[in-house]
Amino acid sequence: MKTKVLVVENEILIADDLCATLEELNYHVLEPALDYYSAIEILQTESVDIVILDIQLGGKKTGMDVAEYIRKHLNVPFIYLSSHSDQKTLELVKDTMPYGYLVKPFNAPDVQTTLAIALSNHSRYTNKRASYEKEEKVDLTPMEKVVLRLVADNRTTKEIAEWLSISLSTVKNHRHNICVKLDLPQGTHSLLKWAIENKHTFY
Repeated sequence: MKTKVLVVENEILIADDLCATLEELNYHVLEPALDYYSAIEILQTESVDIVILDIQLGGKKTGMDVAEYIRKHLNVPFIYLSSHSDQKTLELVKDTMPYGYLVKPFNAPDVQTTLAIALSNHSRYTNKRASYEKEEKVDLTPMEKVVLRLVADNRTTKEIAEWLSISLSTVKNHRHNICVKLDLPQGTHSLLKWAIENKHTFY
């Protein structure tokens, strides 16, 4: 399935040019939004994978206002499009936490690279947040969290037992309980894999 892109740009010629470029790059491009209100209407009715926002939309509402709506209501990455790349402009938009920045005039390679990086970073962030939320919801005991950290450090059951001065059976029991709480299969390397992939959530 093609990645669905919404372009928010008040200058119709630039919007059409960008949409044509995106279509050539094999993206599914929605009808561009020319102002804040049409952008919000589309975002409320269409599923979108990424949004490209012009900063200035020719009215009181700007691309940053659209960005704030996205941040509050949607889990969708957005990048800014602007003819300005000076420090003042970058400082102005950075608090909205964009996933990228395209400078006019743009070309196809720049568009492709910026969108690919934005989508990849958003996917990584979303996965990390989901893992963190899962770990937060799981009621691990303090000792189970210690064992989980040691598992993430690739320590064996024997090494964990020696490190914590507890018996092998106690460590095995902790590992079993952690697997049950995390809904992981027993008797595989699933706990090690999960601990390594999600160690940022409990360190």
